Amino acid sequence: MSEVVSMVFGGLVPGFVCGLLAFRVKSRWCPRCGGPTDDLRRAVRR
Repeated sequence: MSEVVSMVFGGLVPGFVCGLLAFRVKSRWCPRCGGPTDDLRRAVRR
């Protein structure tokens, strides 16, 4: 039983981490123009 639980968590944890990293990378780029969102954040702060 514990082997099954460790196998499930062993597969879920790396997938979860990869999903978080993919979201962070995706949020760096504007979906409309493809430009970086860093410029947009700087403009909003001013």
